[in-house]
Amino acid sequence: MTVHEDLPTQYHQQDTDYYCGAATAQMVLEQCGAGLLGQTGLYNDNHSHSTAESGWYTAPDGLTWTMNNRQSSKYFVLDALNTEDAISRMIAWTIHHYRVAPIAMVYGSAHWIVVRGYTASATPTSSGDVGYTLSGFDINNPWPPCPAGGPPPPHTGSDVCGSGGTRGVADEHISYSTWRTDYMTGVTGGHWNGKFIAVCDPEPPPTRHPDTQEPQRPSRFDGEELIDRRVAAELSIRALDTVGLTKRENWAKALSGTETGDPILVQRLDRADSFYWVVPQTRGGIATAVVNIDARFGNYQQARALPDPQGTALLVLDRTEVEELILGRLHQLTDRRGELLIRPGLACISDQWVWKPCAESLSPFYPFKLITYGADRLYVRSDGRIFHSLTTTGRGI
Repeated sequence: MTVHEDLPTQYHQQDTDYYCGAATAQMVLEQCGAGLLGQTGLYNDNHSHSTAESGWYTAPDGLTWTMNNRQSSKYFVLDALNTEDAISRMIAWTIHHYRVAPIAMVYGSAHWIVVRGYTASATPTSSGDVGYTLSGFDINNPWPPCPAGGPPPPHTGSDVCGSGGTRGVADEHISYSTWRTDYMTGVTGGHWNGKFIAVCDPEPPPTRHPDTQEPQRPSRFDGEELIDRRVAAELSIRALDTVGLTKRENWAKALSGTETGDPILVQRLDRADSFYWVVPQTRGGIATAVVNIDARFGNYQQARALPDPQGTALLVLDRTEVEELILGRLHQLTDRRGELLIRPGLACISDQWVWKPCAESLSPFYPFKLITYGADRLYVRSDGRIFHSLTTTGRGI
């Protein structure tokens, strides 16, 4: 038996590149009946009540304070637990029992997301139940930030957040193995060092451990060579059915009449020998769904869908577009080192895309083209934004 629960949680983008905590609070507080509160006020609450440790944009204690201070129908607690398994089960139990979406800290201490649904082998019977197996989570990732110069804010129930492109995508599913290895990785350093964090409704954590849930790798692939794009496309279609996404109304709508588009290969910059294929499912030339497949072992990682696309589920640039953005132009260097003029025929543009969790991209669906020019590097994000470096030091952004 497979159980799937997904709470209706309206998706909204973060208004700035450091308002992820405010955006997640906005989404869950609206679900609690508090209305659609402004992110500026929520961020100020989060930030000013983050008292356990300095250096955070939105720290766990500040976000917990805001969630309780801005509504009265639920009581939220900060769960800082010792294992990923314990916090994941607490998240699933909160969704099932309290009918409210938890807010989870992912990518170490970098980013807040809303976890609105889970898929498991059975319904949890308590927060301490370790007798079931988790297979995936449904999330609202508030990244990317709202584009500069365009609404919202303020947010409304009918705004364009989640409509694709630079407006984010509301329906996103993560396999449990990817959740464990890429998302819920635990805080490193400081007050919450070694803890796995989510803001949930109160309940004690599990007191014993389940049998180990190791990710299943297809025996067909040994990881010695990268699977090719044709195989990745086949695996993407198979994965959508295997994990049950084709049976969900929104996903079925997004996938209806689609065909597999040209996959793009992405290399992880923060992990040695780690790659994934991003496989678009297109209709009329527009990507209405995207599936990420591990390029070494063929595992399904995660997917996103646009049931009513106004934009695209995958932004991508071809080589000509990248060249037009960088060649013959002046690019401002950091640390007052002046400007860099990239002359035609001399820059090295990576064939593959690259990505790591960073302030410039907190979603693996928005990778970069790496440009090497002498001793300098530029990163061209899939929406055309150009960066001279990638920032991995922000906490709670």
